[in-house]
Formats: sequence, structure tokens, C-alpha cells
Amino acid sequence: LLLFLDEADAFLQSRENSKISEDQRNALNAFLYRTGTETDKFMMVYASNQPSQFDEAITDRIDEMVEFGIPAEHERRKMIAMYIEKYLLNPAGRWAKKVTTVDIGDEEIERVVQETGGFSGRAISKLAIAWQAAAYGTEGAILDQDTFFATVEHHKNSMAQKEKWVVEATARAKALATDR
Repeated sequence: LLLFLDEADAFLQSRENSKISEDQRNALNAFLYRTGTETDKFMMVYASNQPSQFDEAITDRIDEMVEFGIPAEHERRKMIAMYIEKYLLNPAGRWAKKVTTVDIGDEEIERVVQETGGFSGRAISKLAIAWQAAAYGTEGAILDQDTFFATVEHHKNSMAQKEKWVVEATARAKALATDR
């Protein structure tokens, strides 16, 4: 049995944190009680963007860690090509329409590869879905060069805003922690 816990830090955060509820603390204790011994009957995989929030007993149970970093340039190039194929040129599904691209070739794709430095794989996938949505919003499902680049710019601005929110939330959390 393989048990995969996505966003595991939300459930398995440190009991030292006084902000977790009594119910959450009890659930974590029960979880730790049942996972405290080695076994070959199941494997747990935790996914987290914030593993530093894990309870110490959880980190003690982690045998292997694998970090998935931000895609490098050559990886972004492959991903962008794959997602253009998947969402624009040959979308799957009974109701999906092929997108006609206008003035978008290797040079334009290479520009997008350069402009998406810092994008996660998920962000690149969402970008391609946004290209598809932009095309579907036109008569004939057409994605032109201007819309292609405007969508990239929009996603870069959205990511900057989200990053700003994270910084603000971190500052608020720090202020609340020092107000005790």
C-alpha cells in the first residue's frame, strides 16, 4: 500500500505550534502512534512546500527526501512544447478543439522559455491552459502572437502578486507570534 499525502505540512505540523487545534493535535498523535514502527506493508510519501513545519516525530520517520526544484531552461523548453501539444495542437477529449496558432513558432516559444524562469511545472501547465482558454474565447479557437505573449505577462504578474501575498502573510504570522 502506498499512501500519498499532498500538502502534508497542513496536517502534520509541529505540535510545538500553539496555533494548532486540540483536534488536530489529537489526530496527529493518533497518526504518529499508528506509524511509529517499521513495516514492509505500506509506504508513506509526503509532499510539501514547507517541510520545515513538520512535527519533529514526522521528520524522524522520513527515510528519503527528494526535492523537486524549479525547472531549468532545458526542462521548461520540453514542458512548454509538451503542453502546447497537449492543450493547443492535439487536445484530448470529445469536446476539445484544436487551437490554430498564428505567428507562433520556435523563436516565440524560445522567448517564452526565457521569460518563464522561476515558473514551477504547475505554473507552466496553467500557462498553457490559459493559452487554450484565450484561444477558445475567439471565433475559430485562434491564438495569435500578441495574445500568446500577453498571457505570459499576465501569468508573471499573477505570480508576483502571489509572492507578495506570501511575504505579507509571513510578516503577519511573525507579528502574531511575537505578540504572545
